[in-house]
Amino acid sequence: MFRWRMRLSTIISACFVVLFAFAAAQPQAVTTPDKKTVSDAVKCWAYADADGFFKSASADESTIFAPTDKGSIIAVSAASGNRIWRADFGGEVVSNVAVGDSRIAVATRPSSADGGSKDTTLRVLSKETGIIAWKAEIAGSGAIFLKTAGNIVVAAASSGEVSAFDLGEDVLKWKLTFAGGLSAEPVVEDQLLAVATGENRIAGVTLAGGESRFSIELKRPARTLFLDGGSIFAGDSRGEVVRFDIDAVSDRKWRYRAGAQIGSLGEHDGSLIAASYDNFLYALGTDSGHVNWKVRMPARVLGSAALDGKRLLVLVENSATASVVMAETGRIDSQVDLGEAATAAGTSGGRTFVVSPTDITAYGAGSCTK
Repeated sequence: MFRWRMRLSTIISACFVVLFAFAAAQPQAVTTPDKKTVSDAVKCWAYADADGFFKSASADESTIFAPTDKGSIIAVSAASGNRIWRADFGGEVVSNVAVGDSRIAVATRPSSADGGSKDTTLRVLSKETGIIAWKAEIAGSGAIFLKTAGNIVVAAASSGEVSAFDLGEDVLKWKLTFAGGLSAEPVVEDQLLAVATGENRIAGVTLAGGESRFSIELKRPARTLFLDGGSIFAGDSRGEVVRFDIDAVSDRKWRYRAGAQIGSLGEHDGSLIAASYDNFLYALGTDSGHVNWKVRMPARVLGSAALDGKRLLVLVENSATASVVMAETGRIDSQVDLGEAATAAGTSGGRTFVVSPTDITAYGAGSCTK
């Protein structure tokens, strides 16, 4: 009897071992959240122009202004997608479109096929009609960055020449040259202009007279700048993001190190949104520099724009799909099929617009109602 009980116990133990081994060999179930394949970013309209390809776009609250590869500027209604006007200059557009209160500004040069002079012309147009108000020749080579604030338009060449004009008339207010050229697109806020130079420096000057306001020495040239509420943020080629306060530039407030070059800096709902060249998007606390969240995107981030108060529409390079990212958590909420790889995004008139070479498309959050 004792031997029989021992055999029974051994058999039962062996069964448990077999069952345990079988269970261990089975794949473990992983619970994953459902992924939406369709976004509630609703397509409201699309505008295409058969005579040229779009290079970029800028906007105010009602109108989108887009330069083309034919040296034209096209104004499109943000509400309807209808063309308001078109202005043709010939040559090529070598700047962004800077939008002021009643006028816009753009810089053009003769195209390479035209030969001859490569002088750069600053053109200031009426926002309502596209008619030229005035134009002036400006110095500098390479890309031209245009910025407006109040009644001033600033033209900054990547070679280092910076000029400021009265937006209402062809009056040169001041002109400066920064040694080493510009290493990033300048930024403006209120009556302050900040430029990053190839000599590892950020310089701040007043828009009214070009007087020096501050100078910050960096370890490396800044590749992107952001100016907000009395603080300046800079990102460099090593992935470092730093914050300085304008009134105390000798005292760095914080530093954060990402994994690769910082491609862009912006702000959304109180967070600093930073994109790095290793495909990550970060939300950093503006006061602390702490990472609120980070998310890896499918490719290098090309640009982003607010879809609404809680979500960002994020574009990546060489992709016809945009991601809707929750601004509070960094979770990818959904995807938007753009139909074509996009080059830029922005907001206007309660719409989020996306620019591709062939069209401008506007989306609404959930609906197209105003």
